Amino acid sequence: MEKISIHPVRNSMEKKSFVNLPWNIYKNDPHWVPPLKMAIKDQLNPKHPFYETAQTELFLAKQDKDIVGRMMAINPIAYNKFHGTNVGFFGFYEAIASVSVSKELFKAAENWLKEQGLEQIMGPFNLSSNYEAGLLVDGFDDPPQVMMTYNPRYYMKHLEENGYTKEKDLLAYEVDYPVTMPEVIVKIAERAEKKNRITYRYLNKSDFEGEVDRMLEIYNDAWEKNWGFVPMTEKEFRHTAKDLKTIVDERLVVFAEVDGEAAGFIVGLADLNQVFKKIPNGSLFPTGLYKLLTFKKRVSRMRVPTMGVKKKFRKIGLETLLYRKCQLNAEETGIYKTCEASWILEDNIEMNKPLIRMGFNPYKTYRIYSKSLV
Repeated sequence: MEKISIHPVRNSMEKKSFVNLPWNIYKNDPHWVPPLKMAIKDQLNPKHPFYETAQTELFLAKQDKDIVGRMMAINPIAYNKFHGTNVGFFGFYEAIASVSVSKELFKAAENWLKEQGLEQIMGPFNLSSNYEAGLLVDGFDDPPQVMMTYNPRYYMKHLEENGYTKEKDLLAYEVDYPVTMPEVIVKIAERAEKKNRITYRYLNKSDFEGEVDRMLEIYNDAWEKNWGFVPMTEKEFRHTAKDLKTIVDERLVVFAEVDGEAAGFIVGLADLNQVFKKIPNGSLFPTGLYKLLTFKKRVSRMRVPTMGVKKKFRKIGLETLLYRKCQLNAEETGIYKTCEASWILEDNIEMNKPLIRMGFNPYKTYRIYSKSLV
């Protein structure tokens, strides 16, 4: 067998190989959804705002002349400063079904992180927890929803053979529409809305910049104490939001206001992976752009990727109210038949219990692994 060699990515051709590798790994997998190549290239672009608060190195694994694996090693400077930790991340991991290839890739990433003075490695994070995160460990019989990860089963063996252990599980919940809310939840909701003078409104696309400002304020306040969270800079948040402006269904983005003050928001996204699945080469041209812009004819699923409630408005059930309002709006469209809520930390009781009470069922599990580097 040919020797496995690891090479840092140093030129455009090597970066192209890094982007294109998944099409070889998943060519026979019916559940894989090809990403848009332009989106991956954007995330790997050094001008992306993420790289203002992190350092990274990309690695390719070669066997003979074939590219057989890839990985990003990440020094998340902002994360470590925020949490007072000394941890590195890994992400964008793909490899053929060879433990030998995985060992060489992880060795390269771990050595690079050690050179940065880091003492632990954790992942996968395709940049950070604000992007795609977690290794799929349960729920392989269904394509991933938009902005969620997917991987072969054998990746679990790759991680465990290299000494990685579970750090945290992330759960995805699913519910079919229409949903009959338990009467007790409806009554509690009506009482809370009246008592706290809660009102709702859709996303206002004509004031998109202002809406993004309000989301960022709520987002960083709401998630501050959550495991794995790192605040987005304004530049990074806006960069992420701008890609959604043309395709977001404003009826699925709901703000809750208490006495006129923006108190929380929820974002529902059409599962564009149902569209991307029909763009096999990952390119919007020549036909992919049309499919993307006419997505409402092509989707039946939606995902709730994020919700935030300011700390001072906790304890009034606003999280449940937002989910309920988003659900009602989604059902009124007549488009969406199922909804995924993801991801939720396995030990986030304040979110897991209400979701189950509302009829959601946990159906996929994603795992964050870690390993000591000292």
